[in-house]
Amino acid sequence: MLRTNVLLVAHEVEHLTRMEEALQGEGYSLSSARSRDEAARELGDRDIQVTLLASSLPGGDVHGAVRALRRVHPDHPLQILLLAEVKDDVDVRKAVESGADDFIRVPYDPVELQARCRAAQMRWESQASLVKEREFYRIAVAEEERLSSLVLDQNLSLKDAYEKIRRLNEELEKANSELEQIAAFDSLSGLLNRRSLFTRMAIEIERSIRLDVPLTGLMIDIDRFKNINDNYGHQCGDGVIREIGARLMAGLRKYDYAGRYGGEEFFVVLSNSTEPQAQGIAERFRRDMEDMRLECGGEQIGVTVSIGVGRYAPGESQESWIERADRAMYQAKQSGRNRIVVE
Repeated sequence: MLRTNVLLVAHEVEHLTRMEEALQGEGYSLSSARSRDEAARELGDRDIQVTLLASSLPGGDVHGAVRALRRVHPDHPLQILLLAEVKDDVDVRKAVESGADDFIRVPYDPVELQARCRAAQMRWESQASLVKEREFYRIAVAEEERLSSLVLDQNLSLKDAYEKIRRLNEELEKANSELEQIAAFDSLSGLLNRRSLFTRMAIEIERSIRLDVPLTGLMIDIDRFKNINDNYGHQCGDGVIREIGARLMAGLRKYDYAGRYGGEEFFVVLSNSTEPQAQGIAERFRRDMEDMRLECGGEQIGVTVSIGVGRYAPGESQESWIERADRAMYQAKQSGRNRIVVE
């Protein structure tokens, strides 16, 4: 099995060293660059699957750097993880909109960097497989069309040839649909990814204002998630995230939306819901998680969550709405965890 090639991009040598130390022994083939141009040359010369890009590059326009790296091989899958200090949620949104696949807050925990890089590797493998499959079907369709011309010239039956083309087109559409699914959903939790979540939030805000109906959000955070990873391993942590995704999808109404906001944070958009209604939904989910037992390393462990409830105020920004729900969630944590606070 070929090793995953990971490109580390940072201007400061100390930053490169920290990333290299965190990823040594993880089975990657590591290379580094200290500028946007050097990184572009590396991507052009080597088959890079994952790029970790520090925001402190010369020139200051890290989002432009993300877009520039995307243009090196626009048709090839490439995972770009942006490492940056965050002043507000606008920075996170800009990172997602510029084309970054994930966002890591600086300073970071080496364990988090390892987990994010492993998740990026898994996403790349899925995308590369689908791109390869799509290319196969594209070539197959082109070949089938060429053969169809020969069939016409030789007065052979067109029915079978058209049927083959139809099936190949269906497979091509299926491959494209799977690519769209990967682009819109988080591969671990099965929920909307951050980019799709922000898009859905904007749609629901517009609908709330236009129809004058309430809109409420839940910010959910896994309690002591780092302890789970440290004590039981990242496979157990991944299992917790998958379980939360499955339970949210099973428990929400068909017109509600849930997405993975960050590593162990989730945001739920509750359409046409007041604070009491949202609190009831949150309480059902909190009890569901409290009663759940997950097997990790031969042990049955319990998992709890802290939830902040924030109703959208007409006229406020999306970022302000998220911030209020996030603030309520932190109040729930500070007051003992495994509880709900309404902003």
